Amino acid sequence: INLLMENFRRYAYNYEAESYNGVNGANDFQNGPKVSCKVEIEVPQTCSFVLRTTDCSLDEVVTDDSGNTVAQPAAGAQAFKAAMEKNTLKFTVEGQTDVILFPEDDEPVNILNIKRGIVSALLVPVMEEDKNKEMVALLLATVHGVCATEFTVKAREDIATHVTVSRDLNRCDSFTARRQETSPLALITGLVRNFPLSKMISSTQTCSYNFDNQKKHMTRGTCEEKHIFLPLSHKNEYGISAVVKQTVTLVETAKINDRVFDHNEDNKKYLTMDAVEDKSPVQTKDNVIETMQKLNTLSQTTKGERRADHFHSLVSELRGLKVDILTPAVEEMMDVSSSLTWQALAQCGTPECTSAMLKILRTFDEDAIEVDAVVYALGLLPQPSRLLVKDLLAMAQFKQSKPIMYALSNAVRKLYNAEGNTPEITAVYEYMASLLGADCAGEKDLTFLTLRVVGNMGDAMEAADNTIKTTLLKCMRQPATTLSVQLAAIQAFRRMTMTDEVTNFPFHMYPKGAVQKRLAAYLILMRNPTDSDIEMVKKLVKQEQNAQVKAFVTSHVYNIISSTDSETKNLGQKIMDALQDTDVETHNEYTTKSRNYKLGMALESMQGGVQGNVIFDPSSQLPREVLLETTLKVFGYSMDIWEVGVEGKGFEPTIEALFGKNGFFPDTVSKALYWAEDKMPPKVREVLEKWIAPLKSDGQKVPENLVREITRNFNKLVKDLQSQESPEAMAYLRIMGAELGYIKGTELKSMADNVKLSIPAPQGKTKFFRIR
Repeated sequence: INLLMENFRRYAYNYEAESYNGVNGANDFQNGPKVSCKVEIEVPQTCSFVLRTTDCSLDEVVTDDSGNTVAQPAAGAQAFKAAMEKNTLKFTVEGQTDVILFPEDDEPVNILNIKRGIVSALLVPVMEEDKNKEMVALLLATVHGVCATEFTVKAREDIATHVTVSRDLNRCDSFTARRQETSPLALITGLVRNFPLSKMISSTQTCSYNFDNQKKHMTRGTCEEKHIFLPLSHKNEYGISAVVKQTVTLVETAKINDRVFDHNEDNKKYLTMDAVEDKSPVQTKDNVIETMQKLNTLSQTTKGERRADHFHSLVSELRGLKVDILTPAVEEMMDVSSSLTWQALAQCGTPECTSAMLKILRTFDEDAIEVDAVVYALGLLPQPSRLLVKDLLAMAQFKQSKPIMYALSNAVRKLYNAEGNTPEITAVYEYMASLLGADCAGEKDLTFLTLRVVGNMGDAMEAADNTIKTTLLKCMRQPATTLSVQLAAIQAFRRMTMTDEVTNFPFHMYPKGAVQKRLAAYLILMRNPTDSDIEMVKKLVKQEQNAQVKAFVTSHVYNIISSTDSETKNLGQKIMDALQDTDVETHNEYTTKSRNYKLGMALESMQGGVQGNVIFDPSSQLPREVLLETTLKVFGYSMDIWEVGVEGKGFEPTIEALFGKNGFFPDTVSKALYWAEDKMPPKVREVLEKWIAPLKSDGQKVPENLVREITRNFNKLVKDLQSQESPEAMAYLRIMGAELGYIKGTELKSMADNVKLSIPAPQGKTKFFRIR
């Protein structure tokens, strides 16, 4: 790929580009912009070019009622001409896909995109001299990214003098729908984001080039793009369509003496178009305030039909404002009508509008529930901006509630997946590091919450600063904190890479430590085990003294070895080679020993499975941790659909008080059975004796007053529960790998305490319950 231009020459072209939008096959009405420029290309060095654009015009082309095409200067045509002439564009071309641009620092994005289009139209293939090759296919650079391109030679003399080019733009690597700000509450918007608009459009490009047989440079080139909206098309030809035509015609060539290609390496760009910020050229809040006042004064009864138009105008004007103008405008809007302001901001959809919403929320009382609800919803937006992450961080610094912290982590995770590490993500890392301290010795509940959200965005935190791993390792062995904090520190590694510093830590430090902590570390390491990790598995299977740890590991290893999944089978083979002739058998003691469960399924091109963990502690008769997760593998992609986990301890006294030998339920049921049996006829009693005998307590007598006995049992239960320490429990939910939050038993108790049940005095025979 090259411009086929000789060094030390200047080439002058006339350039035209026009776009027509319409409904092909329905009517002849079309409209769109038209751009004309004089283009000069200088070649001071090999493969290095300088582009100048002069005498540019910008017109609006429409079809009148008679079917004639009419062109008239568009608004801002003079400003467009000045912007196109102001700067040159320097660029280099190497190979077939490497086109590097070096624009000036003050070049607007929309002007640079137009110049990109000119460069793309001038790029032509270097055809091989083999005359038998009339058609070739290559990957070439365009404004839509790297595209698979077919070239056909239509005429040949000494060289190919007429060549046509065809591309399916949908196959270009950067051909994606340009994001347009719309209401986040709109259902259609959500569908378009999930199913990109570019996939609903058939887009093709055909070009035709003529070359000078002696000097080999291009003398004329035309390119035509056709875009058809497929859902409303007929035969992929008729329907809503857009056509873009470009034409370059050689005017003259001349020699130059310039040999210098002085360019700014720090401002390097690529040929692919950039998204243009869609903001008003004149930034003022006056129009917004005026529209807001008109909307507020309209009567809903007499002039209600005008409110929709005014509201649409208000939202459109808000979308055109930048944050430094929008913020004071919103403050004035709140004085006019807070309800209308909230409705407009909620349906605006720009990062600036979201930023204004968060700034208003920071003026609310810290205990306001609506603050948590709105911020959590904003954290679930599918395409968070850098500004949103910055504002969510400010909100988290204002209030470290669970919904706000999770909203921040979810936004950071999605921003990192889209853009990689950014200054905003680094700022979030610094804040999380300040909350954790050097070794998680601070306030336990806040530390636990911080570790959970760090685990939710672990890859982003690792990219911001790899020392986060050192902090987590210190948290894992912090003696002054709780087991739940230590577990959260271990589980925070689930999105991070396993380095030697991590893999060498857990088992050597805690050979006799808590079962949950050891197995949590084991599961983290087994995501991508190294040879040393497999040796550790060998020791656990053969030498481990802790029955619960060994029971879980053997069941987990057994499931790996028995798996039919190709990747898991490779790991299973490594483990079998390490264990040599050692038999690995799982156990069937489901109610007393820890175990890993796994169930797989396969349907044509899909594979999935359900797996879970049940972890017991030697000092407990009830499991300390229960996990259930589902995975799906489709077309080579593995996804975690959902995962739910429950952790807890201290339930044994409660279970004993409820279901023990002398607990509430066995004793109450036994007395109720004796009482019911005494009231039955003799024949029925004989039958019941065979069925209810196992449920009756030994030495139990028929109660004289069943209600009194039940009341006595209930009071005994309440007394037993009040004398015990409250059990600890925590449950969490993850969907598609993202943790949505967790809830503790103490929080449920607090929620229950806020809901009081009262029984009013009976009125006649009617009884009802009322929740305050």
